[in-house]
Amino acid sequence: MVKTLNCTNGTRFVNAYNLLDHSLRTQYNFKNNISFSDLIRRCASLNQVIRLYEDDLIDLARLRNAIIHSKSEQVIAEPHNDVVELMEKVAKIISTPPAALQALKHTTVDVIAAESSLKDYIIMSAKVGHSNIPVYKRNMLIGVMQRHSFLEQLGLVIGTGNVSIDQYLGTTTIEQFFHERPAHEHFRIVSARATIEEVLAIFGDRKLTAVIITDNGTSGGNLKGIVTNADIIGLMQILDDY
Repeated sequence: MVKTLNCTNGTRFVNAYNLLDHSLRTQYNFKNNISFSDLIRRCASLNQVIRLYEDDLIDLARLRNAIIHSKSEQVIAEPHNDVVELMEKVAKIISTPPAALQALKHTTVDVIAAESSLKDYIIMSAKVGHSNIPVYKRNMLIGVMQRHSFLEQLGLVIGTGNVSIDQYLGTTTIEQFFHERPAHEHFRIVSARATIEEVLAIFGDRKLTAVIITDNGTSGGNLKGIVTNADIIGLMQILDDY
């Protein structure tokens, strides 16, 4: 919470309100000539947290105008604790957003070489228990093997009857598999600075199954972590408890 010791609820509310207002205008380059309510409406399309609390924040903008004397800017009424804590919570998330990387329980990521066979991938996937495994070629991330999409493709191959499954799995490399099916469709790469809110927004693309975190946000950057669909609920809970 964005609290100040020995402050009244009114002062805490105004401090959090001003912090949120300043943070949003700075981050999204909005000028001071638009109202707080308009700011919230515009930012709702840019920020998942603001979108979640949009209606509440617009109501709180009206409350701010009601408890502040228009001429002296003095607090003339004290808002309820729940109202103050909500404003402080949103202000904190926006002004000091938690990084997605810091929220991950495990930052060691299992990877596989592009030259490996599909059989190698199956064995490794069963061993590590992960559905998404990043694929590297010469220290460059070229794709992510995803179990569900792999099984779909495997089913199509088997269905043709033109090749035995043992031959296909044993002789087809992951790189060859990617040539048959675009490898970039189901993942995105972000830098280690990416926030939880930014990662959750990326998962708004329903095709995605993984967000790869590298130190600089490029395919050649040092691998720092991976966020998958299975992590979404946990990330949302972190924001809720922040």
